[in-house]
Amino acid sequence: MKYKYFLFVSVLLFVIGCGDSPRPKDLPPLFLCTITVTQDGKPLSDAVVKLVTQENNTAKYTPVAMTGSDGKVIVSTYGFSGAPAGKYKVVVSKNIEDDIVYKTNADGEQEIVTYKTYRTVEKIFSNTETTPLEIEITPKNKNTEKTFDVGKPAKEFLSNQSG
Repeated sequence: MKYKYFLFVSVLLFVIGCGDSPRPKDLPPLFLCTITVTQDGKPLSDAVVKLVTQENNTAKYTPVAMTGSDGKVIVSTYGFSGAPAGKYKVVVSKNIEDDIVYKTNADGEQEIVTYKTYRTVEKIFSNTETTPLEIEITPKNKNTEKTFDVGKPAKEFLSNQSG
């Protein structure tokens, strides 16, 4: 199970780790943005939400966050709460590891031998070119809030992995 939360931990460490860094001089002003992601009407936890600018394809900083158990995220950019003003495509993705095969090692502990990775959000939502989800963040709003539903749960095979 050590790989189960790898993506979650990676994003979390990025967000937390960058928060201790000094604010880059070229980081534009950020505006609070709260997004709720549901799947088939229910909160979607542990999904990565990324905002991809529609106005400047060379944006240096990409707002990103991970949904909590309530499906909500407060978007952050380079570890700072908020996102620059602009129009964005919203990309939502969530992968899980399943079909895990274990073996018992010499110390009697369970080790992963193999597992399969599956996409649990329809591919359309996890691709910048195809996602229909959009949001506009403006300096006028103190907190831009939006809810997105990413349809029915999926289980699309992505790859086999070895532990």
